[in-house]
Amino acid sequence: MEKMGIIKQNKSERNIGIEMLRIFATLMVIMLHTFGSTNILTQNLGNSKGAVLWFFEIVSYCAVNCFALTSGYVSCRNKFKLSRILYLWFQVVFIFVVMTISLGCISPEKVEPNAYIKMFFPISMNLNWYFTAFFGVYFFAPFLNILMQNMSEKQHKFLMAVIFALFCVLPTIPVVSDSFGTDGGYSFVWLMAMYIVGGYIRIYGVTKPENKYKWLAGFFATNLFVWTWFVVVHYVTDKFLGGARYHSVFISYVSPFVLFSAICLMEFFLATNIKRGSKIVCKISSVTFGVFIFHTQDLYWIFGLRKPMEAVYDENAFVVIFVVFAVVITTFIVCGIATYLQMSLFKAIGINRFCDFLQKKLLTKVKDEK
Repeated sequence: MEKMGIIKQNKSERNIGIEMLRIFATLMVIMLHTFGSTNILTQNLGNSKGAVLWFFEIVSYCAVNCFALTSGYVSCRNKFKLSRILYLWFQVVFIFVVMTISLGCISPEKVEPNAYIKMFFPISMNLNWYFTAFFGVYFFAPFLNILMQNMSEKQHKFLMAVIFALFCVLPTIPVVSDSFGTDGGYSFVWLMAMYIVGGYIRIYGVTKPENKYKWLAGFFATNLFVWTWFVVVHYVTDKFLGGARYHSVFISYVSPFVLFSAICLMEFFLATNIKRGSKIVCKISSVTFGVFIFHTQDLYWIFGLRKPMEAVYDENAFVVIFVVFAVVITTFIVCGIATYLQMSLFKAIGINRFCDFLQKKLLTKVKDEK
């Protein structure tokens, strides 16, 4: 066993393990949304089909935590770049505009009221909760970095213990309300907490097992426990208490088990290196954010996720899982190509340079006013 902070390796190149994790986490997010596009999970609670489907749902649940952890891991030593968040804002607006107008042309009755106005204000209208929360965290990141770089390892550990107690343990207790506004993990507060945890992993590292597959075993063991709890407690409470309850207490982004599974998965990929194909991995990873935004648009949600799931709604579990995997892979490819085209367009018309220009002008103005 050894303890090693990756930051101490002094490598300037992109960490391939992190890039692979982003790809894998994106696939898991698509799987969550594919299941969530219909009520197939809730309609199959308590039967064998539901047990199989819920296993894949639970295994995928740590995806958002993986994204948040990687943000802290990658950015805790980086300088603040206003151009980066400006580019992402333009990217999100572009995707919303294209997809909303396209939906209006195909099925105008499915366009929400004021959608043509809202699409220009993704943050203030909270059109995508993750981007809204991430947008907030991004501006706090430089100050969180200062905090983490000036804390001792012991202080950093204590801060994470506080995060674990207040944001993970308390919300999991059924009778305790969400006193600290984590909203089950759908919040700026939770992403900021995960940023701090990811920063710790980058700066100090964690104890490494001799075999990296122990991390993978931990990932599956943790999810197997949550799945077993879900199935058994649902059955027992439904049979003896007149209704199912407490079975889903651990199925939440803030769940200690979901957090641990995300850390296990992250450590597994950090310990995984490939000698060939690293450039391809980085290329694929570069489109993951766009894939995330594209596939959550109403147009794709309705026709790319919901329609296939409705077609196999009454089929057995194995047919459903096969279709889900097909939808996940197809979605990543289709939305990945769409993102690549969007990025190429932005490069051609100079959005990248425009963001750099805005950064220079805005930050220079701030410095001049000191």
